[in-house]
Amino acid sequence: MNLKTESERLNILLLVFGLLLGAYARFLPTLMVGFPVTDGGLFFAMTKALQANHYSLPAFVEYNGISIPFAYPPLGFYVTALVSDIFRLPLIEAFRWVPAAGSLIFTLAFFPMASAILKSQLKGTLATVFFALLPRSVSWYIMGGGITRVLGHFFLMLILFSAYKLFTAPSKKYLALTILFGSGVVLSHPEASLHAVFLCFALWLFYGRSKEGIKNALLTALGVIVLTSPFFLTVISRHGLQPYLSAAQTGFQSAWAWVAILTGSFADEKFVTLISALALLGFVVTLAKREFLLAVWLFLPALVDPRSAASVSIIAWAMLAAVGFVDIIIPGLYALTNKTPEFQDIESNWSVYFMNSAGIKIALTALIFYAFFGTVLSDQVYPKVSLTPSDRDAMDWVANHIPAQSRFVILTGETETFADSVAEWFPVLGKSISVATIQGYEWMPGRLFQSKMDEYYALQACMNKTYKCVEAWGTETKQTFDYVLVSQNGLSDSGNSLVASMLVSATYQPLYQDGDVAIFKRP
Repeated sequence: MNLKTESERLNILLLVFGLLLGAYARFLPTLMVGFPVTDGGLFFAMTKALQANHYSLPAFVEYNGISIPFAYPPLGFYVTALVSDIFRLPLIEAFRWVPAAGSLIFTLAFFPMASAILKSQLKGTLATVFFALLPRSVSWYIMGGGITRVLGHFFLMLILFSAYKLFTAPSKKYLALTILFGSGVVLSHPEASLHAVFLCFALWLFYGRSKEGIKNALLTALGVIVLTSPFFLTVISRHGLQPYLSAAQTGFQSAWAWVAILTGSFADEKFVTLISALALLGFVVTLAKREFLLAVWLFLPALVDPRSAASVSIIAWAMLAAVGFVDIIIPGLYALTNKTPEFQDIESNWSVYFMNSAGIKIALTALIFYAFFGTVLSDQVYPKVSLTPSDRDAMDWVANHIPAQSRFVILTGETETFADSVAEWFPVLGKSISVATIQGYEWMPGRLFQSKMDEYYALQACMNKTYKCVEAWGTETKQTFDYVLVSQNGLSDSGNSLVASMLVSATYQPLYQDGDVAIFKRP
């Protein structure tokens, strides 16, 4: 029996099985919601503007009553617009399916990267399966706004692979690929680009500190600058550096961002955090072997950009979990069921270990299904944080019965600005202005983003009070508005009390109430 061939077949079986489970977890939310998951309203407006401009880059995008510089890396918008046009899909449907499909594709790209870094197809396979089944590898990407994130992280996986190869086995092929993938990540997603720079720098520190490594690193940087310069020169010639300087202030820097990484809570596992426990074992193994790359990769994102750190640190976390399982769990379980075990190279004899140990079979199978059910459980939150049918019906009513560009206060009680799907989608679907929506202001001058965020949180605190709180908020912020929309899944007690106070007031006139949503006119 060719053990290597059998081991490779087993790897393929595990990889395909894990990816199928991961695909289910990624497509389930959009099936349940029936609409783009959570966010994406601003990106929808940008993609629609790109289509309307016949794929020529617009100078501005009109959203929520403001003209926003079109400075965001546009590759995700182009891909989504093309998917919509080529397959004759309504753009809103493309926003449903492209993020889920893209998150599966970049999970596929995780495999060659992990196999190369870990120098093991077995560990690469297990790392990919673990990655596919961690809730954190799903949550940030399947949303409507994931049209840029999935592409950015697809190229992030690829550049980490090609940069590793470039520094360990230099060739013109890997130099060209690293330049190409680097340009892809820069033109797709700003935060992914920032992480790519620092993670590739870490690769250079570990593997590329030679004359040739320095030359290839400089050529890569030069090549990426040349390939991406048409876009950035166009934006800078129109708007200067201001949009990028403003956006750079929204990373939510924190000296304590590394704490969530250390505890493993960032992986968002449900039940007992088994994969995270394996990752901690793998962390100990790598430190014992004095192999520090994955440890650096684990904590570096929290220092670079805390806002997106968890979604990047999860790359190292999944690989560490694979190390923990292969180096600790497999030998341990095999020894329990084989009194005189002859430990051989696990990589080439993996099928023997697996087939001759019931413990290994049970442990791996149980772990995969346990992680899968945890991820599916995590998926159940998305219908609660995405637009409900009542939300969409109410916005359609606004678009057809209220004068366009009317000024609305939107109250949802949401405690996370970037998770407020109602506030972000309302300007697109309702064709009016939400005076407290923050999306778009990160590209505007004068530190408007922070002031809008403060206004947003102050407004949402009114969800637990009466209409007088809303009035006081308008006076304090000097925001004028003509209508109030209250939306909350099932209108909880707090939402009901706010609505009740408006119904009995002489200030507000009820215009619409259905399910989760109530709309009032303010004289």
